Amino acid sequence: NLFDYLWLDKSPLTDRDRIQIDIWEKNKQNEEVKNLLGERIGPLFYRVRKKDLGLIPAVFHKPIIVKMNKYEKKIYSLIKSKIYELSNEDYFENQELLVKLWRGRMIRLRQVSSYPKLLLSAINNYKEDLLGSSELKQIIENYDSLEITGKLEELTRIVLRLREDDKKVLIWSNFIGSLELIKRHFSNMNYRCELIYGKTPSRNKSNENISDILTREDIRDIFVDENSGLDILIANPAACAESISLHKTCYHAIYYDLSYNCAQYLQSLDRIHRVGGSEEKQANYYFLQYENSIDIDIKSNLEQKAEKMYSIIEEDYEIYNLDMFESSDDDDVQAYKRIFKK
Repeated sequence: NLFDYLWLDKSPLTDRDRIQIDIWEKNKQNEEVKNLLGERIGPLFYRVRKKDLGLIPAVFHKPIIVKMNKYEKKIYSLIKSKIYELSNEDYFENQELLVKLWRGRMIRLRQVSSYPKLLLSAINNYKEDLLGSSELKQIIENYDSLEITGKLEELTRIVLRLREDDKKVLIWSNFIGSLELIKRHFSNMNYRCELIYGKTPSRNKSNENISDILTREDIRDIFVDENSGLDILIANPAACAESISLHKTCYHAIYYDLSYNCAQYLQSLDRIHRVGGSEEKQANYYFLQYENSIDIDIKSNLEQKAEKMYSIIEEDYEIYNLDMFESSDDDDVQAYKRIFKK
């Protein structure tokens, strides 16, 4: 886009180049894409690569495989079997409707693997009823009184272990309901924690209505203060993955769940691994995954996309799509096909 703006009809990438790149990407011919970009774009600018910054390599701990508790396992199994059942009738629908159905079903599956009560929330452009029996609905509605999720139990063990060593902890989740659940859980344990997500306001001096409310910047400033007493920060990548730096005092991030959005994932990693602290302190990442669940597919897919992105951005040039709010429809659809259309 920068070259198009500056040089108009003399962009180093021709329309033919763009078409060729699209074809190669669809055929996963990544080396051909890199070579073409290197030839056309490489000589025109310079960037400092992350590997040149002298940072201590971050530690990606082996994913922690968690067993679902009784009721969440029952809910997950029923939802997954319902999706399999519905997928057998998909050939009756047109392609546009199928994309909406597949995307909605994958979001539902991700919701169950995060917090079953999320199934009670609405999804835009998706009205398919996966809950079926009143018994299942009743279990979901009363879920909090029946058990806590296996992930929340494991998350608690990790946080308590890190807090024994006075480590500050950053917890990531992609669902509002899960974020609020985690905050409520640790608050009830008398831990001071704060939440940054879409509803958290940004600092705006002209807005007097938020003078008594902590802004994102306020929460960040308190959290990075070693002596503030705020040692647990809960956030979602869409609101906090970019522009907020926590690396001076926090070196441990736990991913309660993940999405297929690789751009947000890579940005979230850099909240605690960057210049100004990571030259001496090692960043640590922990991942919670339910066994035999969609969590496994999401993590595997993110690793593949991250490897592809890093293979480009670690070159001497930087040309890649890093749209933080790009539609994840295609990712959900491709995941649906991997899991339900084998």
